[in-house]
Amino acid sequence: MKACVQTIVVIASTFVMAFASPFLASAQTVNSKGVRQISQDVATGNSSNEIPEIELSPGYGVNISFIKSGEIVEKVWLDNPAIASLDVDGCLSGLGRQCETPGATVLHLRRINPLKVTQLPKTNSSLLTVVAKGSKSRQVYVFRVSMGDSTPKYHTIEVIPTPQEPEIIIFPGATNTLLFMSRGFEIAQRQRLISRDSRLWRRIENFLVNVKAGESIENAAQQSGISLQLVNRLMQLGQNSQFNNLKQRVINN
Repeated sequence: MKACVQTIVVIASTFVMAFASPFLASAQTVNSKGVRQISQDVATGNSSNEIPEIELSPGYGVNISFIKSGEIVEKVWLDNPAIASLDVDGCLSGLGRQCETPGATVLHLRRINPLKVTQLPKTNSSLLTVVAKGSKSRQVYVFRVSMGDSTPKYHTIEVIPTPQEPEIIIFPGATNTLLFMSRGFEIAQRQRLISRDSRLWRRIENFLVNVKAGESIENAAQQSGISLQLVNRLMQLGQNSQFNNLKQRVINN
């Protein structure tokens, strides 16, 4: 009995680590200090999320930092320079400078009074394109830039590495993957981690329907517009509930 309890304690530690981050942490989050984090897959357009939008308010600038992603910015394009100014913490030749060592890690966008540029159509939005180089590859990031009137909720956007898919922990004999996912969805509902009125709610419901119909997890996730990371976290919630039930039975015995 003592050995069994010790085993449960070890498994519990694993679950604590697995749930150290919020269950439904978005790929775009803003912390209490005004820093908005966006994962690389979202900022490159390689996720089910829409490309990030940056609102520029009067009197406020926005920083875009690639420090945490470990990348060096090589090139930037702001398609509509009539609404915003662009500066960097390094040197980029495309900004009208002669650079001995081109490169930057932080961009700074600032709203300006609209300029009249005869060659450009009049619009209050723009596309910002960033080419950045990491240790293994180069990536193209895209951001929609628009004009805002309210006080901004963030001052800095941090591009962070795409979270790795968490390992799925299966208890011996518990092979019903769909059961774990359904149970995890129910727990998320009870804990109000998901709003019934949200698009994510409907996407998860569609995912479960597709899996029950015989679709593979990968295809069902793609068709429903949810990530495999979210699927794994749903499964972990369901597995965690089974673990708690198992632990309670051992303690009662």
